[in-house]
Amino acid sequence: MANRRDPQTERKLRPLYDALDNLNNKQAIQRADKILKKEKDFHCAKVLKALAMVRLMKTQEALALLDEVKSHFPLDESTLQAMSVCYKELLQPELIPELYETALKYTPNSEDFLTQLFMGYVRIKEYKKQQQVATRLHKLTSTTAYSYWNAVSLVFMGKENPDLGKVMCFPLALKIIEKSKEKSSEVAEEVFRLYLEVLELMGKSEKAIEELDDPKNVIIDERERRRLKIHFHKLLGNTEQCNILYKQALIAEPDCYDSYRGYFDTSFELLTDTTSLHDTGFQVDLQKADTSVQQMTGLLLKLAEDGGPARGPELAKAELVVRLQEKNIEMCAFASSSLLVLEYVQKFGHKLCCYDDLRVIIERLKDSEKQELIQILEEYRVSVKESNGTKAMQRLASLHMLLHHLGKYKALEPEQQFIALEEIKNFHNITLEGDLGCAYIDAFVLLYSWQKCDSKNKPEMVDSIKLLMTKLEQFPEASACRLLVTRLYEYLGAIGPAVEVYNGLDTKSIQLDSLAHILYPSLIPLGAYNRADKQARQMEAFYRTNEREVLEYIVKSYLCGKFNKVSELFDLHRSLAYSISKSVFLLDKLWLSFILSSANSWDQIETLLEATRAEITAVKTDNLVDNRDYSVNEVCDARHQEIATLQATTSYSHDTLYVNMRHFMLSSLLSLQDATTSKDEANLDNLVSQFRSDVVEKAANLPDLEGYPMYIMLSQSMIVWNVYLETLASIVTESKNLIQHCIHGSSTQFTAANVTSKISELISRTRSELIVDDTINSSKLPFLSSLIQTAYFAVLCHSCCVTGRIQRKKRGVAEGVMSSLKSILADIKSLCEDCHSIATKHKLENLTIDKDDSVDSRITSSLEWSLDEMSGILGKLSTLVNTLHSRLQPKS
Repeated sequence: MANRRDPQTERKLRPLYDALDNLNNKQAIQRADKILKKEKDFHCAKVLKALAMVRLMKTQEALALLDEVKSHFPLDESTLQAMSVCYKELLQPELIPELYETALKYTPNSEDFLTQLFMGYVRIKEYKKQQQVATRLHKLTSTTAYSYWNAVSLVFMGKENPDLGKVMCFPLALKIIEKSKEKSSEVAEEVFRLYLEVLELMGKSEKAIEELDDPKNVIIDERERRRLKIHFHKLLGNTEQCNILYKQALIAEPDCYDSYRGYFDTSFELLTDTTSLHDTGFQVDLQKADTSVQQMTGLLLKLAEDGGPARGPELAKAELVVRLQEKNIEMCAFASSSLLVLEYVQKFGHKLCCYDDLRVIIERLKDSEKQELIQILEEYRVSVKESNGTKAMQRLASLHMLLHHLGKYKALEPEQQFIALEEIKNFHNITLEGDLGCAYIDAFVLLYSWQKCDSKNKPEMVDSIKLLMTKLEQFPEASACRLLVTRLYEYLGAIGPAVEVYNGLDTKSIQLDSLAHILYPSLIPLGAYNRADKQARQMEAFYRTNEREVLEYIVKSYLCGKFNKVSELFDLHRSLAYSISKSVFLLDKLWLSFILSSANSWDQIETLLEATRAEITAVKTDNLVDNRDYSVNEVCDARHQEIATLQATTSYSHDTLYVNMRHFMLSSLLSLQDATTSKDEANLDNLVSQFRSDVVEKAANLPDLEGYPMYIMLSQSMIVWNVYLETLASIVTESKNLIQHCIHGSSTQFTAANVTSKISELISRTRSELIVDDTINSSKLPFLSSLIQTAYFAVLCHSCCVTGRIQRKKRGVAEGVMSSLKSILADIKSLCEDCHSIATKHKLENLTIDKDDSVDSRITSSLEWSLDEMSGILGKLSTLVNTLHSRLQPKS
């Protein structure tokens, strides 16, 4: 095929490129058709038309057009690049190398094609093939960059196969880099880092240290050089050298707390002398390791003296005292840990970081020391309270946070707690009028709210929301307050206000994945099905886009020589591809496509199943990773670390079970569809058996988290579903028996009483959870949503018997099943109506017109809206059952 990259061809394609750049894909197709009408074999125009079709989600037509062009073996660069873009957007990068492999058969010495082929292999992690291409490129051009591509490919081959790496890949990569270093007068930093990585992989840490000590290698700054030397000395187990290097790092940067931790770790490992005296004339020796308490205290005193107002040395004193106490070693040089904490507050309490700095110290104190510290800080708080000025208020905020963390307020009697809370609230009002800034006002309002929320009492939570909303009106950027309000509204079942407040965060890019545990898990349980569907589809687009773009960043890393970024980007690519949030979003999107559909017959349900079959089977359920950031739940609690760890582990456990549950529900529908044409029951039996062992049994053993903060409860998606799991399994088993009886003519007697009675029990359980003393417990609204979804699943599963394949003499059985389902839906609808009536009655009796925009009113209105949404789903479900039932009845 002739190369079409001449100016005349470019002019023809320019309008087509402009339409694609402006995202006007329909116009792009029209312009492509106009060009192809004159030149039907214009391959680049065909590919650009296919690209427009890809963006319009016309995947099959686009693939057919691409296959047609591929069959003609295109060789021009513009066509090949356009086809590559199409395959990238289709998330099929494995098809790109084939294009350039074919092109290279005709032009084997094309550097551009070889480069594109290398990048094609990079995208699909074909390390051996990319190494072979890099070798060809280097032989062809003798360019040094290609030799480094060769070395990096060998490193990845070795990591993938460690045995092969030790014998061949790493030595060969080392030889290539050393040869390139000899030829170059100056080595880039990225190449030097690659060299150090290969030495580490080969276990040559001594050689790496020699290279770092070599004055010729000045391409890495001193701080990073020291960090790398510490790393290699640790690999060698050389604790003394690590200690010396940490000491040098502290002299250079006395405020770097990570260096203090490393220094203490190595010093205590080498400890031989526990004597500690306050010696002001002590001299620090930077060439020897510190092996005594005397040397450690001497270094800290020197750093405190030379470091000026640095926080590091002061905090390190407290760290050292705590470590000595943990080892039962007496400390004479410094004051007690409680007094050192007080000194730190006196010096740095006006800084926002004071609480976070000291939290790691006070968490390790003994109970007696904590009580002593509470008394000391309380006395100091009283004196600070009498002071005026901005710094005094800032210091007061730090003191209140520390006292709350130590548990002072929880230990008070209710009346004293009320007085303490009112004092904090008054300070908050004062700070609003001053110029403290958003962060310090956050401290007071969050302290007040944390205390109120501990009880999980609705009036207390409503009071907190009012105060937090006042803060947000003045400081919309207060993200901690915004998150807490969102969580409170979620817990109270008010999804509408929660969405409104959360939207103010304006989360973007990777935050969509790391903050996926906030708000979204409450959307479906609280009846916001359309909002959940919209967000799930947005997140699907986010994951698709990132999966494509991260691969392109990897390609750019090779092109720019940033080899150390390649591994990081591959890790990011994998973490997004296997994100547990991604699986949750994809499965919920597929499930909601059934709930929100207008299907009113089994044929329409079958069509929807066929449309989603490939997506259901493609969703990952194993080896999932949790990328969510639980540290955003700021909480001033002594159990902070325990709570953060607990939330991470339990949320992952719950969501893993949730993913398996959703996948079971959707896979069961596919298997039931297959069962209508096949008598093979093994797949359904295996599904149910695996579901009971992998989900039902594990969910029953989940820990009880009732005593923990409410935001942990919101992250536990299976707390409610645990009640309904066994019923889901029974529904599938009964539906399988129904198919065998009504379609395949099984002689086994069939009855629907089992599932009907279970769902009736669930209705009674849900009513008791939701309606308490003639009021709605809105925090239990997820029980109603799960009940409706269970009923919907039952209808979808049982509707498989209402097909043209049903035996005429078995229609009565199927009709009886539909009648039972109609009765169940009527009972659920009655429950929804009762809840709606109670909510309306509460609104009329307790809320006045001037409170229309109050927190109470917003919660009640949101509850009514959620009930309306659930009633709407029930209405669709009733229509489906009535239609199915009517088709079973004999025509008059």
